[in-house]
Amino acid sequence: ALQMATSHQLGQNFSKPFEIKFLNKDTLEQYVWQTSWGISWRVIGAIIMVHGDDKGLILPPKISPIQVIIVPIYKDDSKTVVKQKAHELEQKLKDSKIRVQTDDRDEYTSGWKFNDWEMKGVPLRVNVGLRDIKENQVELIRRDTKERFYVTEKELVNQTLSTLENIQSNMFDRAKSHLQENTRSAATLEELLSVLDTSGGFVACSWCGKRECEDLVKEKTTADIRIVPFNPKNNISSCIGCGEQETIEVYFARAY
Repeated sequence: ALQMATSHQLGQNFSKPFEIKFLNKDTLEQYVWQTSWGISWRVIGAIIMVHGDDKGLILPPKISPIQVIIVPIYKDDSKTVVKQKAHELEQKLKDSKIRVQTDDRDEYTSGWKFNDWEMKGVPLRVNVGLRDIKENQVELIRRDTKERFYVTEKELVNQTLSTLENIQSNMFDRAKSHLQENTRSAATLEELLSVLDTSGGFVACSWCGKRECEDLVKEKTTADIRIVPFNPKNNISSCIGCGEQETIEVYFARAY
């Protein structure tokens, strides 16, 4: 759970030193009034925490600045022809609106590049070497599942588009499944404490809406309300703090 979109009234503290102005209805210049909403860095942090692994980032294709990285694999005698083919493939993918880049740096080995782009979380890698050119194929490697497979050059664009779409849906499903597996429910304070101590995660409970009941739960369990659903379920059970029958569903969790 992320605390997001916290609002800050900045007033004219930044517009005056940076000369940020607008014309009002009388066509007179005035300094703008600004607000700040804390969301951008927190969303980035959530993406890293939810999708990343021990090798680095795993970026969803829809937001990844580079969706496909092409790594030409060559020796000195094949460098020119392999690099040329890599850039030809890059252009084909670009023509289909795929965000793609070729890593043709000579100062790094292919293995170093593999690890570098894996750490940066690029969703899909395309390897192409001299043997691949002769066999009219390339190798595709998914960042999310590490699956490797070959496709013909003719199939490259369509296979890339479908694979990126599959990566996107797989990452969403995997994150959703992880959330569901770590969300439980409790009907009593004792049950809540037991779930938190043994499993952690989010715990759905019924709450009457009173601050003193939330404070009581926090005192007994060190957990507090992290989420109030947009459409909470009403009156599932009595309040976990006071036993009142008129309740809404909320999610408790501990902070770490």
